[in-house]
Amino acid sequence: MSWFRKSLALSALVALALASAGAKKEENAKPTTTKMDRKKGDKKSKTDPAANAGPAKLSVPVPPGHDAKGLVIPYRDQNGVMQMRFTMDLGSRINEEQMAMKKLIIETFDATGNGEMTIDLPQSMLNLSTRVISTESGVMIKRSDFELSGQKMEFNTETRAGRVAGKVRMLIYNLENETNSSEEAKPSEK
Repeated sequence: MSWFRKSLALSALVALALASAGAKKEENAKPTTTKMDRKKGDKKSKTDPAANAGPAKLSVPVPPGHDAKGLVIPYRDQNGVMQMRFTMDLGSRINEEQMAMKKLIIETFDATGNGEMTIDLPQSMLNLSTRVISTESGVMIKRSDFELSGQKMEFNTETRAGRVAGKVRMLIYNLENETNSSEEAKPSEK
C-alpha cells in the first residue's frame, strides 16, 4: 500500500477513534410512574421531566458580567467520574448562555481516570446550554499517538465529538514504524 493511501487510511482510523472514544455509554433509564390513584380508579403515569429534558445547563461559578482569572472547572458525569477538566487564564461570563475563555486547556479522561488528550485553545466561546465550545482563533489537539491543529473548531462536551476546519494539519506519531512493517512483509529484491 502506498504511503499516501496508508496515511489516508490511518487518518480515517484516528477520526473514527476520536468519535468512538468520545461516545458515552447510554444507560437504560425507566420512566418513573406514580401508583394507581385508588379513589378514581385510573392510572397516572408521569415520566420524569428531568430525564426527557436533555443535558442540564453547565454550571459555571462566574456570574453574568463578571470575569474570573485562573479558573479551573471539573466536568463530571452522572456518577461523579471525571470526564474533563477546563483550565483557563481568563473566563468572562457574557450572559446566562455564553462564556468567553482565553488560554483554555481542556484535558479529557478515559473511564479509568487516566489522561486521554488535551485541547489547547487561545480564545474560545462556550455555550452553557448546548455545551458546545467553538473557536476561530486556532486549536491544537494532542493525544499520545497524534497532534491535530486547525483554525476553527466546534467541540460538543456532552458527546465529546468535534469538528476542526481551516488549514488542518495532522501529525501522526510512529507512522514510519507502520510503513516499515508493511515493507518488511514484502519479499526483498536481490
